[in-house]
Amino acid sequence: MRFVVTGASSFLGSAVVKKLREEGHKVTEFRHSYEEDEDDLPHRADAWIHFAWAGKGSEGRQDEEIQGYNIGMSMGALEKAIELNCKKFIFAGSQAEYGRAQDGSLKNEDGPAEPVSAYGDAKLLFSKLARTRIDAYNREENCPRPMRYVHMRFFSVYGPGDHQESLINTLVNKLYNGESVELGNCGQQWNYMYIDDAVDAVLTLCTKFTGDTYNIASEDTRPLKEYVEEAAKLIAAYKAEKTGEAVNASELLHFEAREDNAEGAADLSPDTTKIKALGFEAKTSFDEGIRKILETM
Repeated sequence: MRFVVTGASSFLGSAVVKKLREEGHKVTEFRHSYEEDEDDLPHRADAWIHFAWAGKGSEGRQDEEIQGYNIGMSMGALEKAIELNCKKFIFAGSQAEYGRAQDGSLKNEDGPAEPVSAYGDAKLLFSKLARTRIDAYNREENCPRPMRYVHMRFFSVYGPGDHQESLINTLVNKLYNGESVELGNCGQQWNYMYIDDAVDAVLTLCTKFTGDTYNIASEDTRPLKEYVEEAAKLIAAYKAEKTGEAVNASELLHFEAREDNAEGAADLSPDTTKIKALGFEAKTSFDEGIRKILETM
């Protein structure tokens, strides 16, 4: 298949491009938006995968101007995908679209979406605008190739190549070096998914022809504090194995030492029924994922 990937320099984007090429697909990649060098666009493509999205950290996620730019830029990418007669436009949405409600229920793709940040609002709004545009395009009398819209709601993906400020990388870097880590309450439900599994989920949606919204997450949902404590034990064990130095990493964890970010403590309890129905299954356990990160140090 022939792919265009925007946001190819991102953590997820770069991993997806690598996997697509390993599997023999033709990929035209743009580090951010296609606008950086429109002349490089192919004359035709089968699918456009859009990871490009500006704004970093809590401040960027609350910046309405940045998020407004993201919607416009993404709609521009969709129009180019239509020009290229793509069969699919695959968009990287987010669990932030659900909001932070912690009612104990699973986040279902067909359930309520009540974002509390400009970032979540923008991702959700784009999905609505994109569906409307694609529906209108598909109804055109001279439509050469109907398009399907696929909306991926990623929860929390981790692994080698993620930004250094992520919680997992912070734990790995600080605990391995004997430094303390200040954390929030960490009582919310969480779901971590290793990068290789996330990539496999994306490729599943590239090859299946169902257009819909899908939660991209693992089957491992539990309190974030349990993840943090397990990571600390794994990091300490790995350091002892490699250096012979015993470290009580759990003593370096300081819970309730910092406030939540601007979006609050989100509850990441995904329902993965729909993605599993396509034959996808996350295969990497959390301890395997942490060890793979440690082995890249």
